[in-house]
Formats: sequence, C-alpha cells, structure tokens
Amino acid sequence: MSDMLIGPIVFLVMGFAVLIYSADCLVRGALSAAYKANVSPLLVGIVIVGFGTSLPEFLISAQAATTGSAGLAHGNIIGSNIANILLVLALPALIFPITTDAPRMRITAFFMLACTAVWIGVSMYFGLTQIVGIGFIIALVAYAILAWSIDRDDKSEDTKEELKMMHTPMWRMIMLILIGIVGLPLGSRLLVDGGISLGHELHASETIVGLTLLAVGSSLPELSASIAAAVRKQSDVAMGNIIGANIFNILGAGGVVSILAPRAHISPEFTAFSNWVMIGAALLLTLVVFLKRRVGVVTALIFLLIYGLYLYGLWDNWSFQGLGDLIIAPSAHSPT
Repeated sequence: MSDMLIGPIVFLVMGFAVLIYSADCLVRGALSAAYKANVSPLLVGIVIVGFGTSLPEFLISAQAATTGSAGLAHGNIIGSNIANILLVLALPALIFPITTDAPRMRITAFFMLACTAVWIGVSMYFGLTQIVGIGFIIALVAYAILAWSIDRDDKSEDTKEELKMMHTPMWRMIMLILIGIVGLPLGSRLLVDGGISLGHELHASETIVGLTLLAVGSSLPELSASIAAAVRKQSDVAMGNIIGANIFNILGAGGVVSILAPRAHISPEFTAFSNWVMIGAALLLTLVVFLKRRVGVVTALIFLLIYGLYLYGLWDNWSFQGLGDLIIAPSAHSPT
C-alpha cells in the first residue's frame, strides 16, 4: 500500500468509527425518550431512528457543500438512498423477515417515492436552488409534525428491550444524546476529508466516491439499527428506519445542500444512471409495501443482486440517458 494512501484511509476509518458510535448513542438516547413518551414503533422508526441515523448523511453532505464539493454531497445523498433500500434493508431481512403491514406504512412509502421523484425532476429540470432548498426543509418539518400528530400513540405491547429503555436514567439519556450531537459533526468532517483525499490519490471523481464509499459508510448507522430491529422482531422500526432515512436524506440533506451550494453542476453520473436507479429502488420498495409483501430471504437476495448490478454499472459507466430524455429533458446547470 502506498504511503500516500495511509493517511486518507486512517481518516476514513476514524470517521466511520466516530459516526457509528455517535449515531448509536444518539439513537439509543432518543429511543429511550420516545419509549418513555409511549410513541408508536413505526413513528419511532421513521422520525427517531430514521432521521437520527441519517444525521451522518446530512452532516457529510452539508460539510461537502461548504467545502465546494457539491458532487460529493449529491453522490452521498443519492448513493445512501440506493444503499438504504437495496443493501441496508436486505441484509437484516436475511436474519428475520420484515413485514410491511403496519398502519399508515403505505402512505409513508408513497411519500418517500414522491420525494424521490421531486428530487429527480427538480435537480434535472430546474436546478437545486436556494428556494428549492427552503421548500424541501419546510416540507420535511411539516411532514414530521403531521406524522407525529397523527400516529403518536403506541398501541402495541412493550417488549423487554423497550421496557429496559424506558428505565434508562435521565442523566444517561442526556449523556447519550450529547455524545451523538458532538460526535456526529466530528465524524462527518473526518469522513469527508478522508474521502476527498482518497479520491484524489486514486484519481476517482468525487461523485463516484460519494455514490459508493461515503454512501455505504454513512449508511452503517441505518444498517446497525435495522439489524437490531430485525433481531428483536420489530419490523415497524426496521422498515420505518429505511423509509424515514430516505425522506430525511432528500428533504433534509438535499435541502441544506441546495441552500449552501445552489445551482451546483449536476454530474451526468447522476442524471444518466444513479438517479434512475434511486427512483427504481424507491418504486420497488413502495410496491412491496402496497402489496403488503414481507421482505424475506428471496426478496433480500433480489435486492442485493440489483445493488451488485448497480455497483457494476457505476464501474462500467452504464447510462439510462435515453430513458431520461423520454421522461424529462434535463437542462445544463452551471455554478452562478
């Protein structure tokens, strides 16, 4: 291994470690507070776990946008959404089947699909402007408030894990949340710096680094939370985690990136390929939810196969540009 690669790899490993630990602390603290408040499992999965575990993507994208690496930010958002469905949801399903019949899961999945479609249409046709970013943030806040007010009460029987979290001392709950708040920005900075440096050393574009390395790495908190939920047979939390994370990535991280780096150039690697894989994955998950099909071993293996084909397509420069032109005529955006 070249000596020039050691430094970036060390930063990446440190960044991943800090992110995973910080996100776990934040989620455990938030879950303890949520269970004490008697919140429904699906809502916990969407708002608490999903939004909480998506903070690394949010912070990485914001950090990349402020340092002039908009391609890295866009790639992290799109790549994370693809990985969340095809990888993060599939791996826990190999351990325990994940059901999709929770109340209001259909409307939540449809909202995720709508957000994905809006991201593609706006980014390719109008460009990600500051007004679009503000609109995304407002939509996220409105959705979170509406979801909290409609489906707050937990009508399910408390599990041993939930009862244990309910009895978490207040000082420990606060400490876990503070560790998460402090650790997540630190981990995101280490990860972004390491990713940019490694990309330069390997002569890889920042968009590819964002779509693969940072996307999978920043999705590790979602993977950890989903595996834990699957082991505890909490399908609502596992599925809500994925759907909530993808909504937060687009409206939260996408909104902030649009505000910090308005009208940044949208790479053809997104418009010609990855955007369409993201909408395809979102559509596939929405169909599974609408049909109330559980995500078992067979479905998980299909998702993993599709993700493998996606990674191969990135490496082999696959393009769906013809398909995109049939649906929407993308306009060129250049920094202003």
